[in-house]
Amino acid sequence: MPPEDFKCRQCGNCCLNLYDAFETCATDDDVQLWEQEGREDILEWVDPIPLGGGQFVYDIWISPRTGDDVNRCPWLRKLPKKNKYICRIHDVKPEHCRKYPKSKKHAEETGCKGFEK
Repeated sequence: MPPEDFKCRQCGNCCLNLYDAFETCATDDDVQLWEQEGREDILEWVDPIPLGGGQFVYDIWISPRTGDDVNRCPWLRKLPKKNKYICRIHDVKPEHCRKYPKSKKHAEETGCKGFEK
């Protein structure tokens, strides 16, 4: 979970700028949940990369049309007439999203406004 003194400001910065390729990977549990929930809409944005021995890394937010990484999360939506954003898959979003930011330093490095007063 994010640090205790963090408060999401819905600025969308974390989802508008996908900084670290490793951070745009899903866990086995994420993929399993999406499969159980029948979320083909999410799964079509996942690229399973075999590691051998039946293990995978799940690269996410890969355009199903082009096969390329996208620059921003496809599930982010701007609220009409506001400078705020919402996550359209909030209830099943990936673990790395649920745990963002890892620290105040991580927030500052990625432009997050969640520690501003």
